Amino acid sequence: MTIDMSTALKKKPNDLKLFKTKKLLDELKKKKGFHTEFISLYIPHDRKISDVTNHLKNEISESQNIKSKLTRKNVLDSISSLLGKLKNIKGVPENGLVMFSGAVPQSNTPGTEKNELYIIEPPDIVKTFRYHCSSEFLLSPLEKMLTSKETYGLLVIGRNESAAGYIKGNKVVIVKEFTSGIHGKHHAGGQSQKRYERLIEEGEKRFYRRISDVVNDIFLKFENLDGIFVGGPGQSKDKFVSDESLDYRLRNKILDIVDLGYGGVEGIRVLIEKVKKQMENVKYIREKEVMQRFMKEISNESNLATYGLTEVQKALTYGAVEILLFSEKINIHKVKLGCSNCDFTENKNMDQKLIKKFGEEIQEESCPNCKSNTFTIIETSL
Repeated sequence: MTIDMSTALKKKPNDLKLFKTKKLLDELKKKKGFHTEFISLYIPHDRKISDVTNHLKNEISESQNIKSKLTRKNVLDSISSLLGKLKNIKGVPENGLVMFSGAVPQSNTPGTEKNELYIIEPPDIVKTFRYHCSSEFLLSPLEKMLTSKETYGLLVIGRNESAAGYIKGNKVVIVKEFTSGIHGKHHAGGQSQKRYERLIEEGEKRFYRRISDVVNDIFLKFENLDGIFVGGPGQSKDKFVSDESLDYRLRNKILDIVDLGYGGVEGIRVLIEKVKKQMENVKYIREKEVMQRFMKEISNESNLATYGLTEVQKALTYGAVEILLFSEKINIHKVKLGCSNCDFTENKNMDQKLIKKFGEEIQEESCPNCKSNTFTIIETSL
């Protein structure tokens, strides 16, 4: 079988950029307006900035008809904020541009709104221009882009035990386990042996077709299936592929057929290990390899790995970090404090949930350098 791997080998994603985008979306989900004062703007690469600004200017004209004075002001401020930023943008990036602008309430009382503007270079291509005005930001197109798209089917075919599954993102899913119920070789001779061998062969075909029925039903529903890897002991896997009960659209996606010493679910694990180089962009593979390397360095006491916030920050300060690992659940932010009177600054690390309360508390504190009451949070970042 001739295999074209050009479609399987893709550019590695920027994990840090994806992580930051996901964290920002989590924050944007929490923001709700009192009225339709949140504007979401999705701009494709081929859209001229001048066309976008003209569209926004038309929206300003339409917004003049809003009856509520406060809502009208907030919507106009949101649009004006977008226009002001677009003046400094010379061209739309290759994947497009996503902008969010809205009057975010600072309390439960109308009139406390503060305009906030967010700009994101999307991880995937923005195909359609969208201007959306609502009481919350339109995040679903971006969330869809963040969903892992690389998907590979995994089939392990054995004479007695088989398994079907797939790998997507950082998950391996076992779809179905199969047992054939086919007996071993018959030792009788003559016509009896031939009849028994024929029954075994017919049983194998029924077994393969049973597997194909399940695989066809599940794999053909995938929106994106990058390829299928088939493995197993002996000749069973080759018989399965040549049986042609597998839908031709799936047969055309078979990237490799691999000899394994195992069938069933255990064979899925071995198959992944055998073909991991061909799936190097899949998150599961990348995470597994880097964790194996990390655990190896830790167990060898090589001083080439460290962990813990303080130690990792120290290594980052020295520029001694090649690979940085962090949990997607981490919620620690770097908070920069500053004094507008004497330019004194100080950095702290804290849970994102505590930042707002901390900001209120330090307003009552004086600058440790000049003792003025102009000490406040000036910046937060992941």
